[in-house]
Amino acid sequence: MKVSFSSYNYTPLFNLRKSDFIDLRSNMEVFIPMGEDNLLPSQLNKLAREVPVHRAILNSKTNYVIGKGLTSTNKQLSQFIHTPNNLQLDLSDTLRRLVFDYFTHGNAYLEIVTNHRRSFLSLFHLDASKVRLASSLSHMLIHPDWENFKGKSDPNLSSIPLYPAFAKNAEGLYHSLYHIRDYEPEFYHYGLCSYFAGLRSIIITGLTNVWNQRRLERHFSAPGLLISPGVNDDDDAAALDTEFNKYMGALSENATDLIIQYLADLGPGQSAQAAQYIDFLKKEEGNWLALHQQAELSLITIHNWFRTLTPYSDDKSGFDKNRIISEWEIAMSSIIRPHQDIFLKHLCRIISPFNIPTADLEFINEPPVQRINPYKFVWEVRRDSGLSFDPADPIQKQLVIQVRNTFGSPENFQTDDATSKNKS
Repeated sequence: MKVSFSSYNYTPLFNLRKSDFIDLRSNMEVFIPMGEDNLLPSQLNKLAREVPVHRAILNSKTNYVIGKGLTSTNKQLSQFIHTPNNLQLDLSDTLRRLVFDYFTHGNAYLEIVTNHRRSFLSLFHLDASKVRLASSLSHMLIHPDWENFKGKSDPNLSSIPLYPAFAKNAEGLYHSLYHIRDYEPEFYHYGLCSYFAGLRSIIITGLTNVWNQRRLERHFSAPGLLISPGVNDDDDAAALDTEFNKYMGALSENATDLIIQYLADLGPGQSAQAAQYIDFLKKEEGNWLALHQQAELSLITIHNWFRTLTPYSDDKSGFDKNRIISEWEIAMSSIIRPHQDIFLKHLCRIISPFNIPTADLEFINEPPVQRINPYKFVWEVRRDSGLSFDPADPIQKQLVIQVRNTFGSPENFQTDDATSKNKS
């Protein structure tokens, strides 16, 4: 299934091999392809750039998993968190890119740099869409543009050994590439993004956005949408555009506003879809809008995420703090912490051999909104907020609800040091 959103160089092909297993004994390729045409990561990047709600969910999941970043009370580890490389990116920033790649592609890559004595450690993120596993399974291949890959002699091709192996480069440094991947049945070498089963809903959302844009650009005067299959490259599309332009003006005054969508063949060796014309009848526009809204809403389910934690909501009930906190707590136990544990496990596996203590490496998590339990003591709330507290203080020994009843509405209740001193 090929879908074109714009004049971007690549037209997505979402046909997957049933597995990424290949016969290594007879394979002539230098790498194991990712997707049927080896360009699945480029397709997923394109969707993430062009479908707003899809991108919003990816950003939201990444932000919540990263939280406020990494922390440690150990001075050596804390120093490494702040300076894990020479790119002025701390470990939290590097990890943010890894998590985004993991959610977008199901794969993430971390480059490890050291010397022969292992006396220092530097960590760098590598764009997951640029990496492929070599057929030898011993190293990873990196190329800036796999669509224009010219074979194993390509001057833009480079390689890094797969962890735990290291290789020495021209500068005398040792490099290794650590691969973090999501599990997918029948996939032996790569992970797969968890939302892949819902790609069609993501595509529908993207196409309805394009449709709305084109309708707006034509002041809603476009008479219809012409779907023309069997157009497999830009040259074919340009030639058809030239032919259509010759005859549109002669057909009718509104024909020049006709929206044309080209679709490539379904896949190698498969026949093209039938040509189709959709008349934009006013009574049918509601169906398009309903399709768009339904597709956007389904993205929340596709991503296994929560509506109030996404910068999008169709709810008419307004801002519900209790629902936000409740969904955040569920997300924390079912999605956020499990993924944080995954990345902590991988980080500790990499860092520990360099004699850097990792026992107290952890994420800083804060809820998106604050909710004070009215049946806690004031000193407990101050303790949980990171403020000084005194369980013996008569004011702080009261319940929050007692203080609220005495000193005003909940909106006026504060937990800073100045307020406590004034009340005591």
